Amino acid sequence: MVRTGAKSASTTSGAKLTWLLAARLGVLILAALAVLGSLSFLESFHHRAALLLLVPIGLFAAIGAVSWEWTKRHGTPASFASVQIGLDVLLVTGIIYVTGGPISPFLFLYLPLVMAASLLLSRASALTTAALCSLSYTLLAAAMKTGWLGTFTGTEGVQIPSGGLALQAIGLSSAMILIAVATSYLVHTISKRDATVEQSKRDLERGATRHRLLIQSIPEAICLVDHSGRITSANASVLQLLQKSEEELVGYTLLSALRTLDSDFAPEKRGEDLFGELSYQRKGLTEPTRIQIHGRPLPSISGEGSELGQLVVLSDITKLRSIEDQLELQDRMARLLASAAEPTDSLPRRLGDFVGESVVMQKVFSLIQRVARSDATVMVNGESGTGKELVARAIHQESLRAHGAFVAVNCGAIPETLLESEFFGHKKGSFTGAHADHPGLFQRAGGGTLFLDEIGELPVLMQAKLLRAIQERSIRPIGGERDLPVDVRIVAATNRNLRREIEAGNFREDLYYRLNVISISLPPLKERREDIPLLVNAILQRLLKSSDALGGEQGPSAVVPPQTMQYLVNYSYPGNVRELENIIERAFVLGGSVILPEHLPEALRMSANDLEPVGATNPRRETQIIIDETIQFPVDLDTVLGSIERRYLEGALGQTGGAKKKAAELLGINFRSFRYRLQKFGLSDLDG
Repeated sequence: MVRTGAKSASTTSGAKLTWLLAARLGVLILAALAVLGSLSFLESFHHRAALLLLVPIGLFAAIGAVSWEWTKRHGTPASFASVQIGLDVLLVTGIIYVTGGPISPFLFLYLPLVMAASLLLSRASALTTAALCSLSYTLLAAAMKTGWLGTFTGTEGVQIPSGGLALQAIGLSSAMILIAVATSYLVHTISKRDATVEQSKRDLERGATRHRLLIQSIPEAICLVDHSGRITSANASVLQLLQKSEEELVGYTLLSALRTLDSDFAPEKRGEDLFGELSYQRKGLTEPTRIQIHGRPLPSISGEGSELGQLVVLSDITKLRSIEDQLELQDRMARLLASAAEPTDSLPRRLGDFVGESVVMQKVFSLIQRVARSDATVMVNGESGTGKELVARAIHQESLRAHGAFVAVNCGAIPETLLESEFFGHKKGSFTGAHADHPGLFQRAGGGTLFLDEIGELPVLMQAKLLRAIQERSIRPIGGERDLPVDVRIVAATNRNLRREIEAGNFREDLYYRLNVISISLPPLKERREDIPLLVNAILQRLLKSSDALGGEQGPSAVVPPQTMQYLVNYSYPGNVRELENIIERAFVLGGSVILPEHLPEALRMSANDLEPVGATNPRRETQIIIDETIQFPVDLDTVLGSIERRYLEGALGQTGGAKKKAAELLGINFRSFRYRLQKFGLSDLDG
């Protein structure tokens, strides 16, 4: 075991060494008892020789006692453990000598020493100890065999065999090496597991700390309760609202804490939502304090199994003056509860080369990130130009196969006669023109991702061969004699309706279900118009980088005026993102750093004008009112701006059918500001 110097590691090693020293003392005590028990059976000379054995036994006992005390006071450095193991090698060798030498029944005592070295130090130290034990045994056997070292008193009749000692030494050495390797492997495995457990504990502690800080940072009164209803965390707003200390809340049930304020409080369940209203007399106030309580179960981290507990929001509604204020507060509480039940990390606006911030694209990003962690086959559906290959690349880049190759192939662009060779490869001489071995797409994508675009274009015969390759995870090149295993992740894409192709007999149903394990559908660009400004900016940034690389002079950035952007947003894009890229590239070439409406195709401008909603406020017309050079001065600017503002308010209300909250969202302002502006222009009496 490698010593880290940490307190926990030192304590563990110290405990192991303590057990080793205790075992040594036990062996010494048994040896001393054996010597004392044999005194009555020995002659006087032998009696004195046996008594001499008590000297080294006592010496080793004293060393063991000193070592034990040293371990308790100063820990167990590696050098100290090495010295102890060296002493134990001498002790065991001595025991082997007095019990018959090479044929002693106690040769196995070397094995625990090797195991102890592996536990206390490292594999290298264990192998070194094994070598030292083998050397000690070999020298002892050679000395006794040659007569340089005689047999011990009481074992004179023992005959040392003339042959077989070499094999016995080899067997003993092999056993010690195996013990060293096996023990070090077990130590490594256990240490790795312990390290994982310790890291998990630290992660949980850090998570709990972040969780407490998050709860404390939220201005609303929030607390968390476990399955038994006991409060596990409460922020300062809860303590202030309930006029209780943290000791009075945390660890106690929420219901008991609330009933100390109002004995009649009885919460009710509405689906999964805890709801109730509490009223109590607060110190120093004549008006009772009214609190609304809402709760929602928190899902488990893995998404499976039981919930983690319940999040409870308490709101003081004493000072709310109107039903509208209460509705606004409840709406805010609902959003807070919904956000608490979802992951805190928001999804990115960019995933690989894929960009988007609309709701539908955020769902696609979320699905891509979940799918990427597995090796499941994915089918990407969408119109031509929606970015199906970008989805496949994003899945590859977010997966554990990101280090491998990403191989993309358009199934409709390969001649039918070459499909099998392109997919599975061929051997040299397998057909006319095969002058060398050719690896197929499956082999080139080994360890990575194979993207099969326009999968619906494959002939039926090739579909059967592809199905077998996916099922068996092996291929056979043309002219090959055996199957080759392949490790690829398949992502397929199509703009066809494969179910209709199955009914028409053009696509195999079993291949469809094999490929359609997980389906990702990409919306056309006209269904996510809010992403168009983001896409335009991303395309321009790419074009600017290419222009800089070629030595262009377009400047560091490009400007898209609002009128141009309005044309781009209103267009229907039958060619989707690919068509948008072509339009922006054309406009960039013509307009350079400033892209004006005249740089856009005429068909786009005419189509965009046709798509303007009837009766909708035209932002270009409003802009012309402001910048019109024919305006006669002096002018009442507040009146002019007020008339424009009023028209926008009326237009937004008309667009939403009088729904004020939706109208405020259309105008990009909060509801309180929207209500103030309605009152300012006398529009607050409108329905909705």
